[in-house]
Amino acid sequence: MAEHVTNLTSLAELDSLASTNKYVVIDFTAEWCPPCKAIAPLYHKLAGEHTVSNALAFARVDVDEASDVAAKFSVSSMPTFLFLVDGEPKGVDIGAGVLAERPSIVRAAGAAAPDGPVVAIRGADPMNLVAAVKKIATLAAPEAEEAEETA
Repeated sequence: MAEHVTNLTSLAELDSLASTNKYVVIDFTAEWCPPCKAIAPLYHKLAGEHTVSNALAFARVDVDEASDVAAKFSVSSMPTFLFLVDGEPKGVDIGAGVLAERPSIVRAAGAAAPDGPVVAIRGADPMNLVAAVKKIATLAAPEAEEAEETA
């Protein structure tokens, strides 16, 4: 089985991944973090089911090994799942009612909850992680088709 989660160890690797995928979901984790270990199998399963070549990629950042990547996005709690669009944490328009409104949901600056773009999910929140990834995968599918047509 192919590995669908890219381990990022530097900002250069992140830039490379983001340059070839409109959407990137990043799992900021740590080896010593029990909630990170608990949700990791679900994250890997979602990556295996929803990776869209040249449109939606999944990555993992060990904050102790790639502190520069964590610092770039001011990640201070693990796990944090960050959603990038065109390489930036602009937020993904998930849609109203898709996610259960909880403190774990981080919306784009100035966004009105519960329908503003989602930038991140903080903590092991499996229900919202699944809902967000499924919605992002539907957004990524047309991107992949467009890339194939222009290739």
